[in-house]
Amino acid sequence: MSMPPNQNLDPGAPFSQEAEEAVIGSILIDPSAYVSVTAFLHPDDFFLLRHQYIWQAFERLNQRAEPIDLITLAEELENMQVLENIGGRAYLVQLLNNTGTSVYAEVYGRLVERTSIRRKLMITADEIKKLAMDEALNIDTVVGEAESKLFTVTETQVQRDFVPMWDALSDYYDRMEYMLQNSSEAAGVPTGYRDLDALLGGFQKSDLLIFAGRPGMGKTSWLLTTAMNVARFGGRVAIFTMEMGVEQMVQRMMAMETGINVQKLRLARLNPQEAARFTEAVGRISNHRIFIDDSPAISPMEMRTKCRRLKHEYGLDLVIVDYMQLMNAGGSYENNRVQEISFISRNLKELARELNVPLISAAQLSRAVEQRQDKRPVLSDLRESGCLTGESLVYLPDCGYSVPIADLMGKTDFRVMSLNTETWKAEPAIVTNAFCTGIKPVYKLTTALGRSIRATGNHKFLTIEGWKRLDELTSDDHIAVPRSLPDQTTQTMNDAELALLGHLIGDGCVLPRHAIQYTTVEEDLAHLVADLATEVFGDEVAPRVTKEKGRNWYQVFIPTTRHITHGVRNPVSEWMDNLGIFGLRSHEKSIPQKVFEQSNEAIALFLRHLWSTDGCIRMKKTSRGYYPAVYYATSSQDLARDVQGLMLRIGINARLKVVSQGTKGRDQHHIIVTGNEDLSRFVEIGAVGSYKQKSLIDVKNYVETHASNTNRDVIPKQIWRGMVVPAMQEIGMSGRKMQAGIELAYCGTGLYKQNVSRERAAKVANVVQSDDLKNLFESDVYWDKIVSIVPDGEEPVYDLTVEPNHNFICMYIYVHNSIEQDADIVMFLYRDEVYNEATEFPNQADVIVSKHRNGPTGVVSLYFEKSLTKFMDASVHRVDLSDLE
Repeated sequence: MSMPPNQNLDPGAPFSQEAEEAVIGSILIDPSAYVSVTAFLHPDDFFLLRHQYIWQAFERLNQRAEPIDLITLAEELENMQVLENIGGRAYLVQLLNNTGTSVYAEVYGRLVERTSIRRKLMITADEIKKLAMDEALNIDTVVGEAESKLFTVTETQVQRDFVPMWDALSDYYDRMEYMLQNSSEAAGVPTGYRDLDALLGGFQKSDLLIFAGRPGMGKTSWLLTTAMNVARFGGRVAIFTMEMGVEQMVQRMMAMETGINVQKLRLARLNPQEAARFTEAVGRISNHRIFIDDSPAISPMEMRTKCRRLKHEYGLDLVIVDYMQLMNAGGSYENNRVQEISFISRNLKELARELNVPLISAAQLSRAVEQRQDKRPVLSDLRESGCLTGESLVYLPDCGYSVPIADLMGKTDFRVMSLNTETWKAEPAIVTNAFCTGIKPVYKLTTALGRSIRATGNHKFLTIEGWKRLDELTSDDHIAVPRSLPDQTTQTMNDAELALLGHLIGDGCVLPRHAIQYTTVEEDLAHLVADLATEVFGDEVAPRVTKEKGRNWYQVFIPTTRHITHGVRNPVSEWMDNLGIFGLRSHEKSIPQKVFEQSNEAIALFLRHLWSTDGCIRMKKTSRGYYPAVYYATSSQDLARDVQGLMLRIGINARLKVVSQGTKGRDQHHIIVTGNEDLSRFVEIGAVGSYKQKSLIDVKNYVETHASNTNRDVIPKQIWRGMVVPAMQEIGMSGRKMQAGIELAYCGTGLYKQNVSRERAAKVANVVQSDDLKNLFESDVYWDKIVSIVPDGEEPVYDLTVEPNHNFICMYIYVHNSIEQDADIVMFLYRDEVYNEATEFPNQADVIVSKHRNGPTGVVSLYFEKSLTKFMDASVHRVDLSDLE
């Protein structure tokens, strides 16, 4: 046999023994990883000869559709007569044991590929050097051959990625010509249902179609009827069934073909006429080119291998999978079913494209269908759509406040704030749908700023590398949150109302059957609150200030001058009641929606007075000197979140920190302001009371005399390789020149391990001439680091559809709207009889085409004969049945 040639054994040649060992070990751990890696890695990409042999053995096993494991690999290497050369079975076991995980198989493969390309470039460079030194060749020949040799290094990749325009047009022209000459035929694989073919044009090549429904609707029967229809037209169909065995499938097909009740076939109780009809049907449908595989829990890799072989031997026109949730993606997704289903869906789409045939997969719907009055399924009922828990607050820019997403269900045409990822600017966007998607497991994500959100594992969040599912995020990721929120142009509360409200929320007591009072240790604040109460309520109140005997605090009582009787209340109580915050204890307090409706200037005034209660403004002494301590403390989580939201209106990204009180009482929630930029904005808010005003001056002096902390408000380090390096390559700039341009001593690629301050990002954008990078450092995004992601129970979950940016602000975090399915077409099967025994249409089945990437949607009604588990065109079913008599 021919062996792969040995590589250049120059010890200076670039290679990574660890990467070569790791990619082979990964495949021994999880053979499904081979499919993704073999697309770009070949035996001659390995530097070490024994690894070339092993990879060639992998290829031979895969070509024969045999499983890859230690036993089959060792036998194949022995057949190749190289097992001892590579170190025997012991070396294979060593590779398996030394590889901790297969998750990074593709990463290891890319490392091997990169070093292979470098070696090939070195060899090519030597050959070009010889050409250049050959004086007998003219320069045009030298240049031409040099270009040719250089191109061959990446020729395979280029051929895989690009289709010449003339080839693409030629294929398209041939297809159009055929369709014009055969206009009466379906453009794709005919389904056998007249109205469905008219809507879809038949099943199109390379399309992934999801056919979903609740249990009992008849999904499997519809798929089998469709397979029989396609085969009757001469099509070749592969069926992968994980729910039924081959005999059960054949039994159903025979019922459809013969018109004999399924129960009779199951018990083999046929009369002579039925037996004759059965025998005749066996002879007829045995020629149908339908191929059934009933392997349980098949993986995408196994399915791909079997389909390749089937297409090579018999040809293939349609693949049917029954059903997606019963497939298995391998050990890489253990305990993460959401991510596993997403992986399976993507692989089915890739398989449809590779085979260039339509692939239909059945899918189970969530229980959300049963929880609605209208039980006809919709797109959001697919199990894998990402969603948010009902209490998640969606920011509404037109009113300035946030509302729970559950309260938005069923509403449309309202506006949310959305991020345009082209400009990195926030802008209003229209919600076209708000819906519940059922009860699902959720996770709680918490960031460094203390923002938290509860969502399903597949809901997407924006990182510097693009949108990522929650279950793909780690504590190394930063996610996009708003840097500020838009100003409201109106002020409907006067300054005195806002100021008094701030004091009463902070240190006031407004409870039923209790004197309305305010407590403070600062005498000037006590008199201020008394004056504010008089300014707001006039002579209907009679405030008085009292210093507690033997105590260091003042009480401000605000009794009414009204005659209190049935139906007559203190005006302060009425006011607080109208604002929705009367009778709340300290841990229940929140800020009324009406405050959020005010202008930013009015909000600053409110915060100024609120901060005079439980807020802290001082210089704190540490071993390294003094630094500002600016925070607001409360036992109410809702109040803390509201204060954080109001600070965001003024452009301050404050941090929410939970401070445990142990056995002393409830946890405290601190809203902390740090960083010179945010402290400067806080100084502009101002302070109330002589004590805090003096402290604020000290904070102002600190900010003006100290450099900014560059660890806050940074752009994640991934921009170096993701944006900066490509921009440098585009203008031909070296790393040394770039670093000199930003006035930095050259530190090699070590710079790429650092997050980037906005100031530095501005310099880099100017030096590398990148408008994209400029947009990023001028963006409306603060990159907030993830602290934790933990499971958090099961709850009803909801989502929005937002046009055109497909994202919105929720819990002060940018979140993606309902995910786009991998499928080109999503169809649902609905039979009213399943839910309503008294239905007027007991045999009607509706195929609801809810998504059609390249065409119209709509509803096609079919006739379902339950005794035969068979679907037929509604307009012709009586004729078909009479033919069977």
